[in-house]
Amino acid sequence: MNELACQFGSDQRLSGILTEPGAGRPHTGLVLVSAGLVPKCGPFRLYAELARHLAEVGVATLRFDLGGVGDSVEERAGRSLRERTAREIRAAVDAISERYALDRLVLGGLCSGAEDSFRAAAGDARVSGVVMIDPFAYRTAGWRVRHLLHRIARRSLRAAGLYAPIANRAGSGKQARFERPRVVNYEYMDRAESSITLQALLHRNAQVHFVYTAGVREVFNHPSQVRAWFPELDFKQLVSVDHFPHIDHTQLLADDRRTLVEAITARIMPRPPPPGESLPLRLAVGEPVLSPAE
Repeated sequence: MNELACQFGSDQRLSGILTEPGAGRPHTGLVLVSAGLVPKCGPFRLYAELARHLAEVGVATLRFDLGGVGDSVEERAGRSLRERTAREIRAAVDAISERYALDRLVLGGLCSGAEDSFRAAAGDARVSGVVMIDPFAYRTAGWRVRHLLHRIARRSLRAAGLYAPIANRAGSGKQARFERPRVVNYEYMDRAESSITLQALLHRNAQVHFVYTAGVREVFNHPSQVRAWFPELDFKQLVSVDHFPHIDHTQLLADDRRTLVEAITARIMPRPPPPGESLPLRLAVGEPVLSPAE
């Protein structure tokens, strides 16, 4: 495995780490988009661990910081955040495509990085797959039934003294109450946009993989929800879901990160397209500036 620090994009202002196999040409590439204010290593170094594991099976990964995050400089051209993000992800795709003659290119990320990847993939024909960790999710009738049963079971265990919730205590005495303050208020893309975006990806036979953890339990609690969100779409066996209800959103534990890394690796490894179809041709543009990573 080799790792190189790289700069790319307009004025070389975007910073990333390229992780590549130690020998042989990689046929599959992955671009990991930073999530929120977390830099390119990912929460608790999830992105770094995933990239290094993928290098062992022949996949090259470029994990990078969006402008204004980590080591990347924010663009000052007056564009909206969504426009800047789209341009920066395209620049990352340009960089990895120019370095390798890839047969397959995948975008991915966690939370906001997942949704940014999803949008960018729909507008870039070079991308043939997307991996999203805890992206948008919408409550369904099935979710409500399962959530109710979960609450009944939890309260029964609590009444029996077998379960105690983790909460932040506020107030004192008889006025004491338990609250969960929100540090970040993130709004998912709405269902109309996600449906249009997914339809565009399925139209060109791009593979779309959803990964959900316990971090989104308040809106997602079963893989069947994905099908329920988009009854109007033909998935064509291109959509897959992994659900890990025991894993935290930011994967604090090493074993949890290992579980996610192995599951994503299994999904990213090349699979044949549907009969009679072919994956889109990858075009190469732009050479990144590379130096050994620290």
